[in-house]
Amino acid sequence: MKEMKYVNMFNQGIRRVQDMLLENGNKEAVFDVSKLTAFEVTVPSTVDVTQDVTQDVTQDVTQDDTQGNALDIWIEEQIRQNPKITTKDLAKQSGLTSRTIKRHIIGLTHIKYVGSGYSGHWEIVENNTGA
Repeated sequence: MKEMKYVNMFNQGIRRVQDMLLENGNKEAVFDVSKLTAFEVTVPSTVDVTQDVTQDVTQDVTQDDTQGNALDIWIEEQIRQNPKITTKDLAKQSGLTSRTIKRHIIGLTHIKYVGSGYSGHWEIVENNTGA
């Protein structure tokens, strides 16, 4: 890096990064400079995400078990009434997370989002096979 004029002094940037991480209560980063054309930096996380992930998964599974089909029917009805409704609005109205709403909509294969962003809308594909 120095010979290619990307840095002006050896080890200054690495030391600065390590000091800043320690000041913020993080662990030191691990630098792997064994490759010729690249290097890798690993910064260990100090945040324990286990509780949040476990809580989210447990909550979502419980909600799915207790609401399941009723929630799917409710989502479809809301989309029929307002095809431009957002998943954020559905989440707010239902008291659930946007993530839960999106997961249920993905399971509703007959509901499609047409367009992009704010200009798009939901469409419900009716089964016309008569079978």
